[in-house]
Order: sequence, then structure tokens, then C-alpha cells
Amino acid sequence: MHSLLFVIVALALYYLAYKFYATFLSEKIWQLDPNRETPAVKYEDDFEFVPTDTPVVAGHHFTSIAGAAPIVGPVVAAIWGWLPALIWIIFGTIFLGAVHDLGALVASLRHEGRGIADFLKDLLGERAMQLMYVVVFFLLVLVSAVFVHVIAILASNFPAAVYSVWIEIPLAVIIGLMIKNKWKINLYAAAGIAVVIMYAFIYLGVHFPLSLTYETWVIILLVYMFIAARLPVWLLVQPRDFINGIQLIIALVAATVGVVALTAVGGGQLAAPALRVAPAGAPPIWPFLMVTIACGAISGWHSIVGSGTTPKQLKNERDAKLVGYGSMLGEGYLAVIALLTAVVGLGIAGYQDSYSAWGAAAWPAIWATGGSAFLVPLGIPAVVGAAFFAVVAKSFAMTTLDSAMRFTRIAFAESTVTFNLPEFMRDKTVSLIPGGIVIALLAYYQYGMTLWPLFGASNQILAGIALLAAATYLKTLGRPTIHYIIPFFIMIVSSMTAMAYEIFVRYIPGEAWILVFIGGAVFICGLGVVVIAYQTWQKLDKPMSEKA
Repeated sequence: MHSLLFVIVALALYYLAYKFYATFLSEKIWQLDPNRETPAVKYEDDFEFVPTDTPVVAGHHFTSIAGAAPIVGPVVAAIWGWLPALIWIIFGTIFLGAVHDLGALVASLRHEGRGIADFLKDLLGERAMQLMYVVVFFLLVLVSAVFVHVIAILASNFPAAVYSVWIEIPLAVIIGLMIKNKWKINLYAAAGIAVVIMYAFIYLGVHFPLSLTYETWVIILLVYMFIAARLPVWLLVQPRDFINGIQLIIALVAATVGVVALTAVGGGQLAAPALRVAPAGAPPIWPFLMVTIACGAISGWHSIVGSGTTPKQLKNERDAKLVGYGSMLGEGYLAVIALLTAVVGLGIAGYQDSYSAWGAAAWPAIWATGGSAFLVPLGIPAVVGAAFFAVVAKSFAMTTLDSAMRFTRIAFAESTVTFNLPEFMRDKTVSLIPGGIVIALLAYYQYGMTLWPLFGASNQILAGIALLAAATYLKTLGRPTIHYIIPFFIMIVSSMTAMAYEIFVRYIPGEAWILVFIGGAVFICGLGVVVIAYQTWQKLDKPMSEKA
């Protein structure tokens, strides 16, 4: 199989999925209603609930769910060969991930824009909500800790990308203020200018790189994420995510054109085998392929975004199809490109060196170096191409970092009501502190990419629960649930198995007790939600006379 065929197959199947399957789910299963008032309109508060134009919401949602995870996962999973990763990315996206994202978004829209843990109370009761808050909290701190590590690694290893990423912050704030003050600006032109400025700073970084240590970057990022999560959503999150959305489109187009150009000059052959069942030191291909590629096919993180900031910005329920299902297809294609950087861009010798054993692959270097190979036929020097791909990864990782910390604050503030905590803990600053402490501890102990399998398993447990929540809501409406129940069983069995493996095979023998505690808490609470859901479904299945 040739790299160009990867691209053609992925784009063709994603197009067909959106045209037919997404339309079926939107119109027949969820019955999206453009006349239904959305939470953004109903509860507008100029801080979290902000009715926003569809392109901006789509850009925010797309970049928030994408982040660097659909880059990291496929690159790491390439150790098992290109075939299993490609199958999981394409078909997982179409039948699990995009279905999951659409369901989480619509369910939140129909429950006043509340977070998934919060509206779970309406479906499964208070105890399920309490257990879900534990799962969500630990996933959010894991996401944040992982991406602090990811960004610090990128910044310390690719100093040429530093200026370009950080200049985006003031540019986004300026655009946010212009929109807020109702300046008559063309949003696409403004974002386009911002992207041009960012790319100009790549050349500055190549000639005058800013080199700081990994530890210094960790401290800077911890301070930054605390400040960014406290700002109104319109000031930084919305405009920067829109800029990143345009940047992502540019990156995907450039990589796609690069694959075509590479093919035209006789390149683009696969450097990796189709399948490697048992690479040295690697965990079993099942279930770990499905948790390693955590965001390139399906991700519980998306249910947090889809029930966090996105439903508080959507002006029209009909747009859930584009924002929910469509954005996931875009992320799936990003995962395909990431896979190609590893199995094509590195070349045969590069692949063999990087994937000689589990843990040998340095994903930032693979993504940047492998990606730059696609840009060389376009006349872009390898050093500039590598910096460009590093900017892409770091920009999306920064977006995830902002969103994760904001969602941690929102989830903790919501949970104070559930657990009867003092009202002052709902304050927008105070509610940042608990999550910030746990994230700082994980960063201090420098678990780094050791957290990735734990994050992946936790993430996919949440994805399974989110699918179950959507199915439960559909059941209460008397609509078909099979489109959600089958993906639920696939994800809950795979993720629970992976979590048990991590706890008993790796963490306990390695005396990683913090990770044992987090993994055990997520496993037990996730299982508890499933048990409660089973009991709830039994009651829903009873005839009306028995229910009475």
C-alpha cells in the first residue's frame, strides 16, 4: 500500500460517512431542531455562555478536541505496523468517535449545556453523577499533566518553534478584543494575518532559537495554564482556537499536497511493515492499540469538550452535526497524517531505529522530522519544515492545556454542589486550585509519557460511559440505541482490560502508588456507573404496570 492511497481512502470514506451516516444520526436518531433554543442563547452571561458564530465555534471545538493527542497516539502506535493503526483510525472515527462526539454534544445541549457528569444525574441518578465526577476529574488532571510534559518536550527539543507559538497568544487576545468591541473586521482575514505572523516567527526562531530547560518550561506552563483558565472564553480561547483551526487546515493541506508531490518524484513508499504482533517490550496489541490512539479514533476527552465549552457557545442546534460529527472526522484525518510521518516520512532506516523496542520512539522528533519529508518536494528546507510541524503540534497542545484546566475548574465547581462543599469553592479562582495542585504533583514527579497509557485507558473508559449516557438518553426518548450500545461495549471492555493490565502488570510491581490510586479510582468509579446504568435500563424495560 502506498502513502497516497492512505490519503485517498481516508478522505473518500470520511466524505461518505459525513454525507450519509452523520445525516442519518442527526435527522433520524437525534432529530436536531434549528428552532430549539440553545443554552448559549438562553443563559448568555458573557463569560462561559456566549452565543458565537458557527465558524468560530467549529474552530474552537475542532482544535480543543484535536490537540496533540491525535499526533502522539498514531506515532506511538506505529510500532505495531501501519495496518491496525489505519483500520482503527478510519473505522473507529466513523462508527465510534464521531458518533460519540455528536451524542455528547446533543445530550448536553438538551440538558442546559451542563457537563457530562452533571447531566448524568438526570439519566442515572445522583450516585452515578458522583462517581462520574471522580472519573472526569482524574482524566482532566491526567490530560493536563501529559500535555504540560508534551509542550515542555517540544519547547526544549525544538526551540525554533517557541516564538511562533507564544506570539499567537497576544494575537488571539487582540482579535478577541476586536470582536468583543464589535469592530468591523473580517474574521478570516484577521486570523489569516495572525497565521502569517506566526509563520514569519518560525524563521526568527530558526536563526535565534530560545533554549530553556525542560524544568523551566514546566514551571512556565503551570503558571500560564492557571492564568489562561481564569480568562473569559471570548478573550483567548475562542480567537486562538479559530486561528489554530485555520493553521490545522493549512497543515493538513500542506501535508496532503506534500504526499502527492512526494509520489510524483517517486517517493512515498511505506517504510514500516503492515503488522508487528509482538514488538520488543510492547504491551499486547489488543487492547493497547485502542487506548494508545486515544484521540485519533475515539476519545472521552471529547465528551468533556462537547459538554463543556462548546454547547455554551452554539447558537443553532442544527450545527451540532458539523461541529460534533464533522470535527471528529477532521481529527481522524490528522491522525492519518501523523501515522504517515512515522511509517513513510522516517524512511526504512529511521523506522527501524525509532521502533526497535517499546519506548524507543521519540514522538516529537518523528512527527517533526517525518513531516518535514513531505514538505521538501515543495521546496521547503527540512529545518524549516521540522519547525513548522513542531509549531503545529505545540499550538494544539497549548489549546488542549487551556481547555483542560478550564474544564477542571468547571467540573470542580459543579461538583461542589453534588458533594455539599462550601459555596466559596465555586469561585472561578478558588475552583482552579485543587486540580492545579494534582497537576503540579504529577509534573513534579516527572512521570512524563509514563502517564500516556493511564491517560489513554482513563480516556477510553470515559468514552464508553459517554456512549452509554447517550444511549440511555435515547432510550428515555424511545429511539433506537444500537448505534451507541455496540460502540459502548467495544470501548468499555477494551479500556477496562487495559486499565487492569496497567495497574497489575506495571504500576503495582513498579511501586507507582500514585498511579495505582488514580487508575484504581477511575476503574472502580467507571464500573460503578456501568452497574447503575444496567439497573436503570432494567427498570426502563419493565412494563408500565410493573414500574408503577
